[in-house]
Amino acid sequence: MRRRWVTLGMALALALGGLVGVGAAPAGADPVGGTLRGVYSDGQFCNSYGSEGVQTGQWSWYYCEYRQYGPTGPGFYFLWTFTY
Repeated sequence: MRRRWVTLGMALALALGGLVGVGAAPAGADPVGGTLRGVYSDGQFCNSYGSEGVQTGQWSWYYCEYRQYGPTGPGFYFLWTFTY
């Protein structure tokens, strides 16, 4: 009998966990209207590539977002582009 209650409790916990997960916004969500074009370790290259895309008409504007993972972790540049 105890095994049934444990199974029922686990099923209920999984179901409620799914409901909570559906309503939550994802961490680090894409900017509205933005497209992630690449992730780079060099900020100068990120800006160069973003600028080239604007000049050639691939996108209207861009920005390179820097994110560092942890206090001593590596940092990366995320190239976000926007077309209007």
